[in-house]
Amino acid sequence: MRRLLLGISLLILLGACDDGEIIVTSFDFEDSTLQFCEGTNKNVIYAINNNDVFESISLEFSSNQLDVDEDGNLIPPEEEQISFTLTGNNRVVYRIYDSEVPNDYFCNVVPPSSPDVIEEWVSGTGATVIINTDFIDETGNADPDGDGLENLDEGWDSTGEAHQDTDEDGIPDYLDVDDDGDNVETANELANSAGDPVNEAGYRDTDEDGTPNYLDNDDDNDNVLTRLEVEEGDEDNPAAFQTAEGISNYLNPEQTAQVQHEVYISHDITRNYGLQILINNLKFEKQDGSGESIQFQTYNLGNLNSRNVDFPLCPSQDPTCENGTEEQETTES
Repeated sequence: MRRLLLGISLLILLGACDDGEIIVTSFDFEDSTLQFCEGTNKNVIYAINNNDVFESISLEFSSNQLDVDEDGNLIPPEEEQISFTLTGNNRVVYRIYDSEVPNDYFCNVVPPSSPDVIEEWVSGTGATVIINTDFIDETGNADPDGDGLENLDEGWDSTGEAHQDTDEDGIPDYLDVDDDGDNVETANELANSAGDPVNEAGYRDTDEDGTPNYLDNDDDNDNVLTRLEVEEGDEDNPAAFQTAEGISNYLNPEQTAQVQHEVYISHDITRNYGLQILINNLKFEKQDGSGESIQFQTYNLGNLNSRNVDFPLCPSQDPTCENGTEEQETTES
């Protein structure tokens, strides 16, 4: 943010166009950490800097531009990109203060009496805010389904065209908490506290057929699907059905009792989103009556991360599952 102040000062001193506007083609704002606050009539995405210069930059926008959940957290939009113009309640404000800016400065219903604003630049009309959204967990070493396996280990395809889907339920393995569709979560099938055999890759392989349990829908090779080796009334929990002490039937080839059913465990997960905030044709006007202004063709306000967003998923085989409207709970950071 110090670069903004220096850039404004230097550019004003060095020259201007005939109409008094200074044209800047780019500005580096990558070091900012954006935060979000829900207001009564408007919402604010902002960054604060208290290093050497006490300053802030904030995007104020109408409350209907982006959805907010009941806890006041920003819900990432379903669209990959949304846009709105800076006019009326929508504006960008850059301020310099006489002392340190508290982190909750923009989150108070009544603006605090201190610190005092000693310089302010406000956007004019005509600029367009562009918000690009994407998943932060779409990388090879991420683990969005939390099963202990990285995306690359679960057949994640960086092009998004050929993700591995072992159980063919429409949910790729890297997002699927139950890769083989046997109602035993992948994370639990990786655990090997019983000292079972492992395959060449070192993964638990009870029946020693080379296919690890987490990708094997018949873990004990008794020709009864794991998901059917359950008791009535507890169809989504194969691990609980035991007729030999300490051994679940689905891991015991001597036990073949089964229950036909169409019950599936929940596949819902949480994911992490990133929102990139760009502003095209942004014009700042100094609020001291001097008429000074500065204009940016494209202004990179920075990135806002929304973490732990509810992400409902439905396996295609489950007749009772409906995604419906996503009720997303978020935590911004």
